[in-house]
Amino acid sequence: MAEEDEDEAQTGGGQSAANSAMQKIAEREMRIIRRRIRRRRMMMIGVFLTLAIGSIFGIMYSIQSNLDLSRNMIRSPEIRILAYDGALLETVEGRYSQDVSLTTIPERVQNVFVAATDPTFFDHMGVSGSDFARIFSRDPGSGATITMKVARSFFKTQSNSAGRHFQEFLVALWLEMKFSKKTILRSYLERSYVGRGIFGISAASRIWYGGPVERITLHQAAVLAAAMSDPVAFDPLLQPRETAQEANDILAKLGQYKFIEKDRISALTLLEPKLNVQYEERVVSGYLVDMVLKEVAGIVGYSSRDIDVVTSIDLQVQKLAQDVVREVSDMRLKPKGATQTALISISPEGRIRAIIGGVDYTPFQRNRALDVRHLPGRMIKIGTYYYALNQNSDPAQWVRDNRMAVAGWRPINPDHEYQGQISLREAFVRDVNTVPTTLADHYGLLNVRDYLHAIGVKSPLSTDIRTVVGLDPVTLGDIAALHTLPQNSGKPAQMTVINSVRYSGNGTNQPVLYQREDLVQEKKLTDEAIQGSYVLYASVTDPQVRLDRPFAGYGAVAGGGSDAWYAGFTSDLTTVIWAGNDDNSRMAVRGDVELASLWRLFMLDAHDGLAIRSMIRASSQRRRENDGLNDLWKRDLSGTE
Repeated sequence: MAEEDEDEAQTGGGQSAANSAMQKIAEREMRIIRRRIRRRRMMMIGVFLTLAIGSIFGIMYSIQSNLDLSRNMIRSPEIRILAYDGALLETVEGRYSQDVSLTTIPERVQNVFVAATDPTFFDHMGVSGSDFARIFSRDPGSGATITMKVARSFFKTQSNSAGRHFQEFLVALWLEMKFSKKTILRSYLERSYVGRGIFGISAASRIWYGGPVERITLHQAAVLAAAMSDPVAFDPLLQPRETAQEANDILAKLGQYKFIEKDRISALTLLEPKLNVQYEERVVSGYLVDMVLKEVAGIVGYSSRDIDVVTSIDLQVQKLAQDVVREVSDMRLKPKGATQTALISISPEGRIRAIIGGVDYTPFQRNRALDVRHLPGRMIKIGTYYYALNQNSDPAQWVRDNRMAVAGWRPINPDHEYQGQISLREAFVRDVNTVPTTLADHYGLLNVRDYLHAIGVKSPLSTDIRTVVGLDPVTLGDIAALHTLPQNSGKPAQMTVINSVRYSGNGTNQPVLYQREDLVQEKKLTDEAIQGSYVLYASVTDPQVRLDRPFAGYGAVAGGGSDAWYAGFTSDLTTVIWAGNDDNSRMAVRGDVELASLWRLFMLDAHDGLAIRSMIRASSQRRRENDGLNDLWKRDLSGTE
């Protein structure tokens, strides 16, 4: 028994030793596993920190490379507006404030801008909750606080991406840490966009009030503050009563936030702004200059450096348009009751070569070519025919011609005749209203309306047959886009006036701030439909309007005599002309007579030196040579390849 107990003890001791050894091995393996896990964690943390630090440095570099914190204390930067070939059109000065000083501007005037934009400006840290939420959106606004608006103004180019919003948020925090509130306010008053290509209150005061900002009244300051909040809605030259009312509301805020006594506000309010606008006659149309300045403001924002803007304008063609429009208007149009005339001439891809916003320029009138809408009559009906030709390209197809009601409307033909059935071609010649209505009803009115927008009509259109019978007012740009569609291989024209923007100096060595690029677009008119549209255009073209090359064109009178039109094109230019009155009163001008003559005079000389080409051949050649960037206008004449 004793021996058995001894054997059992030895066996138990062996098992215990074995278990102890196994436990040590297991612990050693666990230590190895833990070390591996720690190493992996350290590696992951290292990678994360590296990425985070790299991202921070990347963001900082991106922000730094995109910021322009400089000030031009010597003079206001110049904007040189150049033609497509580099010829100087205009040099514009005084649009950028560079001399705002809070020591000379009365504090009560400063308070007007604070009350209008950010009443708690002196009490917060520069950003708000809405500014943080804006990071995750593509809101085109400039932030809720004055500091956020200043941060946005320091970037060389404008953007509405989420990344840019985050950068602006960081810059705003940096501004609050580095600069005083007064310095930030000075930057806001110096760099904010007021409208019409004007930045800052000192430049706006000189141009709109004819004097220094130190002498403006509280209501005049409130007018500038209103324009800063919405340069379009509160343009004091075009919307005087609306702007004055907004200025009155801003003055009321002065009392609300106790910047002034409330009993003084009523004595400060006005029905219209007190203006003394300073402007000068220019070599090219003032409407063109205003248009370019507005677009540059949207591209670059505030700048302390001189800027070169290369446009698509041909100086000789622009001068020709100005001379012809003024001469024909004085001799033939004004005697027949049309006090205003507008013209736009574009290349098939949409680059504007000449534009006339009115016979005589005044900053108190809108650009009648692009900013004022007119009743088009038959000019817009071609869009519905395009849609039909895409479905059936035969211009001889038969369509119903009667007064059958469509969505509660009974169309009336201008000649009050109805044939029951009519070919597409004859319907276009006779300018009937029944056929566009029938086609829109057959294919879907909303489909046709969406198609019109897709091929270049920017003006709002109705949801009823007014869209297709010419009762919705549109711009000359809309009509030009419609009629250049076949010439651009069935692709919508990308209408622009600016080719590129860069800082002045050292030729082309300056970085490009903007470069026009042709968008990749689908054909909206098939090749067969293009051929069919040429048949329609040929059927309405008056052979007595003679050019030295193939062309198509036709005139119209709309609005019961309030609007006269002529639209036509060659292989190189599409030109649309309108005549009428700002009050929409009737006149005796005919589109197919007086405006046809004006169109011919312009187009004859506008093509001086251009090769005579068929429309189809020219379209094919453009497709081969166009790289989407370079302006090919008069390429052979300019010597570039």
